Parts: sequence; structure tokens; C-alpha cells
Amino acid sequence: MTGNEARSATVADDFARAEECLAEARYAIQGGFYRLVRGRAYCAAFHAATAFFASIDKSFRKHSALLAAIDTELVRTGKLPPEFTSLIRGLYQSRLKGDYGDASPVSKVDAADAIAHAEKIVGAFRTMLPPS
Repeated sequence: MTGNEARSATVADDFARAEECLAEARYAIQGGFYRLVRGRAYCAAFHAATAFFASIDKSFRKHSALLAAIDTELVRTGKLPPEFTSLIRGLYQSRLKGDYGDASPVSKVDAADAIAHAEKIVGAFRTMLPPS
């Protein structure tokens, strides 16, 4: 397998994981697992961003580094709208609260908003990926 083939396979795998996480979030909301939705929505956005950066030979070891790269390399350069910084950081914070701290209930509206934000982010990264 050549370097380009390996990169293409990594991008495809990461983006497939993004789509799977979105499907999991949609399934969880139907079952009333609203806290779970927040984590799966963030994971969808995370994997879509990871796929994009893999397509340009960049990878990150920490979530914070990926989030910073989205802001500095994509939002500040105008490749993504300014709202994307708050959308993906909001999903990240929501995931942390749901998985590691805040025990307060999550409403169906908040869960649906998380899915909508993830769909917007995944859709944007889908359009930025090179043709396969």
C-alpha cells in the first residue's frame, strides 16, 4: 500500500466512524438516552475533523490540540464559519460534563441540539474532504 493509499484508507475509516457516531446519537435520542447523545455527537464531530486533518497529513494526540487546530487553521482562515469554534467546543464541554461530572438531567431539546450541531460539523468536513 502506498502512502497515498494508506492516507485515503485512514481518512475513509475516520469519516465512517463519524457517520457511525452520528447514527448512534440518533438511535440514543430515540431511546431517551439524552446524556449519551451528547458524547456520541461530539465523537461524530471529532472523527470528522480527524478525517479532514488526516487528509492533509496532520494528526493530533489530544482533543485540545485538534480543537485549537480547527480554530486556528480553519475558522480564523475563513475555511469554516466562526460559529464552528463554539459549536465543536460546546459539544466537547457537553461530552465532558455528561461523561465525567454533571449529573443533572439532559433534556430532549438539548440532545437534539447536540445532534444538529454534530450534523452541521460533519457535513462541513464532508465537503472539505478530497474526492475518494
